[in-house]
Amino acid sequence: MTGEFPSHFFTPFNGPVEIGLRALCVLTAAYPTSYALQRLVVFDYLLVHSDDVPGGPAGLHPRTPHRGGEILVRRGVLQDGLSLYESRGLILRAFQEGGIFFSATDRSGGFLDSLSSEYLRGLRSRADWVVDSFGLLEATELDAMIRDSIGSWGAEFAMESVLWAEEAL
Repeated sequence: MTGEFPSHFFTPFNGPVEIGLRALCVLTAAYPTSYALQRLVVFDYLLVHSDDVPGGPAGLHPRTPHRGGEILVRRGVLQDGLSLYESRGLILRAFQEGGIFFSATDRSGGFLDSLSSEYLRGLRSRADWVVDSFGLLEATELDAMIRDSIGSWGAEFAMESVLWAEEAL
Protein backbone atom coordinates (compact mmCIF):
# COMPACT_ATOMS: atom_id res chain seq x y z
CA MET A 1 0.00 0.00 0.00
CA THR A 2 1.38 3.40 -0.93
CA GLY A 3 -0.26 5.24 1.96
CA GLU A 4 -2.67 7.02 -0.36
CA PHE A 5 -6.41 6.92 0.09
CA PRO A 6 -8.46 5.18 -2.58
CA SER A 7 -9.79 7.61 -5.17
CA HIS A 8 -13.37 7.34 -3.86
CA PHE A 9 -12.41 9.05 -0.56
CA PHE A 10 -12.67 12.83 -0.23
CA THR A 11 -10.03 14.67 1.72
CA PRO A 12 -11.79 16.42 4.61
CA PHE A 13 -9.57 19.51 4.58
CA ASN A 14 -9.69 21.94 1.68
CA GLY A 15 -11.46 19.31 -0.38
CA PRO A 16 -14.76 19.68 -2.23
CA VAL A 17 -16.90 19.15 0.89
CA GLU A 18 -15.19 21.90 2.92
CA ILE A 19 -14.62 24.38 0.10
CA GLY A 20 -18.17 23.81 -1.12
CA LEU A 21 -19.46 24.48 2.40
CA ARG A 22 -17.47 27.71 2.53
CA ALA A 23 -18.95 28.78 -0.82
CA LEU A 24 -22.41 27.87 0.46
CA CYS A 25 -21.85 30.15 3.47
CA VAL A 26 -20.85 33.03 1.18
CA LEU A 27 -23.75 32.46 -1.20
CA THR A 28 -26.21 32.20 1.68
CA ALA A 29 -24.90 35.47 3.13
CA ALA A 30 -25.36 37.10 -0.28
CA TYR A 31 -28.74 35.49 -1.08
CA PRO A 32 -30.35 36.12 -3.55
CA THR A 33 -27.29 37.62 -5.25
CA SER A 34 -25.31 35.30 -7.50
CA TYR A 35 -21.55 35.29 -8.06
CA ALA A 36 -19.25 34.06 -10.81
CA LEU A 37 -16.73 31.34 -10.07
CA GLN A 38 -13.74 33.72 -10.06
CA ARG A 39 -15.35 35.92 -7.40
CA LEU A 40 -16.08 32.83 -5.29
CA VAL A 41 -12.42 31.77 -5.59
CA VAL A 42 -11.31 35.15 -4.23
CA PHE A 43 -14.02 35.19 -1.56
CA ASP A 44 -12.98 31.72 -0.41
CA TYR A 45 -9.43 32.96 0.15
CA LEU A 46 -10.65 36.06 1.99
CA LEU A 47 -12.98 33.93 4.09
CA VAL A 48 -10.21 31.77 5.55
CA HIS A 49 -7.43 34.38 5.51
CA SER A 50 -9.51 37.39 6.56
CA ASP A 51 -6.59 38.65 8.65
CA ASP A 52 -4.69 39.39 5.41
CA VAL A 53 -7.03 42.34 4.93
CA PRO A 54 -6.25 45.35 7.13
CA GLY A 55 -8.99 45.56 9.76
CA GLY A 56 -10.35 42.14 8.87
CA PRO A 57 -11.38 39.57 11.47
CA ALA A 58 -8.97 36.90 12.71
CA GLY A 59 -8.24 34.29 10.07
CA LEU A 60 -9.77 30.83 10.30
CA HIS A 61 -6.71 29.11 8.86
CA PRO A 62 -3.06 29.55 9.88
CA ARG A 63 -0.93 32.23 8.29
CA THR A 64 1.33 29.96 6.27
CA PRO A 65 4.17 31.06 4.00
CA HIS A 66 3.21 31.95 0.44
CA ARG A 67 -0.51 31.47 1.15
CA GLY A 68 -1.35 33.99 -1.59
CA GLY A 69 -0.60 31.22 -4.07
CA GLU A 70 -3.61 29.32 -2.72
CA ILE A 71 -5.84 31.50 -4.89
CA LEU A 72 -4.25 29.98 -7.97
CA VAL A 73 -5.10 26.37 -7.04
CA ARG A 74 -8.62 26.69 -5.57
CA ARG A 75 -10.63 26.87 -8.77
CA GLY A 76 -10.91 23.15 -9.61
CA VAL A 77 -11.70 22.01 -6.08
CA LEU A 78 -14.20 24.84 -5.69
CA GLN A 79 -15.94 23.75 -8.91
CA ASP A 80 -16.22 20.22 -7.50
CA GLY A 81 -17.58 21.59 -4.22
CA LEU A 82 -20.16 23.75 -5.98
CA SER A 83 -21.29 20.74 -8.03
CA LEU A 84 -21.58 18.63 -4.88
CA TYR A 85 -23.84 21.14 -3.11
CA GLU A 86 -25.72 21.84 -6.33
CA SER A 87 -26.52 18.12 -6.59
CA ARG A 88 -28.16 18.40 -3.16
CA GLY A 89 -30.32 21.39 -4.14
CA LEU A 90 -28.38 23.86 -1.99
CA ILE A 91 -26.66 25.82 -4.78
CA LEU A 92 -28.16 26.97 -8.05
CA ARG A 93 -26.10 27.35 -11.25
CA ALA A 94 -27.43 29.93 -13.69
CA PHE A 95 -26.25 30.83 -17.16
CA GLN A 96 -26.42 34.60 -17.44
CA GLU A 97 -24.96 37.31 -19.58
CA GLY A 98 -21.29 37.33 -18.64
CA GLY A 99 -20.99 33.65 -17.78
CA ILE A 100 -22.02 31.06 -15.25
CA PHE A 101 -23.15 32.33 -11.86
CA PHE A 102 -23.92 30.55 -8.60
CA SER A 103 -26.39 31.40 -5.87
CA ALA A 104 -27.83 29.88 -2.75
CA THR A 105 -31.31 28.39 -2.86
CA ASP A 106 -34.19 28.91 -0.47
CA ARG A 107 -33.04 25.70 1.29
CA SER A 108 -29.44 26.82 1.92
CA GLY A 109 -30.02 28.87 5.06
CA GLY A 110 -32.04 26.10 6.71
CA PHE A 111 -29.33 23.57 5.92
CA LEU A 112 -26.64 25.77 7.45
CA ASP A 113 -28.86 26.47 10.47
CA SER A 114 -29.08 22.71 11.09
CA LEU A 115 -25.30 22.45 11.51
CA SER A 116 -23.51 23.54 14.62
CA SER A 117 -19.79 23.87 15.21
CA GLU A 118 -17.44 26.64 16.18
CA TYR A 119 -15.82 26.44 12.74
CA LEU A 120 -19.17 26.87 10.97
CA ARG A 121 -20.10 29.83 13.17
CA GLY A 122 -16.75 31.39 12.23
CA LEU A 123 -17.39 30.68 8.55
CA ARG A 124 -20.80 32.28 8.61
CA SER A 125 -19.55 35.35 10.49
CA ARG A 126 -16.70 35.84 8.04
CA ALA A 127 -18.98 35.15 5.06
CA ASP A 128 -21.15 38.06 6.21
CA TRP A 129 -17.99 40.19 6.50
CA VAL A 130 -16.74 39.18 3.01
CA VAL A 131 -20.09 39.91 1.37
CA ASP A 132 -20.50 43.22 3.23
CA SER A 133 -16.92 44.30 2.50
CA PHE A 134 -16.39 43.09 -1.07
CA GLY A 135 -19.73 41.96 -2.48
CA LEU A 136 -20.49 45.20 -4.28
CA LEU A 137 -17.04 45.67 -5.81
CA GLU A 138 -16.89 45.50 -9.57
CA ALA A 139 -14.96 42.47 -10.87
CA THR A 140 -12.18 44.75 -12.12
CA GLU A 141 -11.85 46.40 -8.67
CA LEU A 142 -11.70 43.03 -6.92
CA ASP A 143 -9.13 41.71 -9.42
CA ALA A 144 -6.97 44.82 -8.94
CA MET A 145 -7.10 44.45 -5.15
CA ILE A 146 -5.99 40.82 -5.41
CA ARG A 147 -3.28 41.59 -7.97
CA ASP A 148 -1.89 44.34 -5.72
CA SER A 149 -1.94 42.19 -2.57
CA ILE A 150 -1.29 38.58 -3.56
CA GLY A 151 2.49 38.90 -3.52
CA SER A 152 2.48 40.15 0.06
CA TRP A 153 0.15 37.48 1.48
CA GLY A 154 2.54 35.11 3.16
CA ALA A 155 5.60 37.08 2.14
CA GLU A 156 6.33 38.06 5.75
CA PHE A 157 7.71 34.55 6.17
CA ALA A 158 10.34 35.11 3.48
CA MET A 159 11.96 37.85 5.60
CA GLU A 160 11.72 35.73 8.75
CA SER A 161 13.47 32.81 7.03
CA VAL A 162 16.32 35.13 6.00
CA LEU A 163 16.64 36.27 9.61
CA TRP A 164 16.61 32.69 10.90
CA ALA A 165 19.34 31.76 8.41
CA GLU A 166 21.48 34.68 9.61
CA GLU A 167 20.99 33.63 13.26
CA ALA A 168 22.16 30.10 12.41
CA LEU A 169 25.53 31.40 11.14
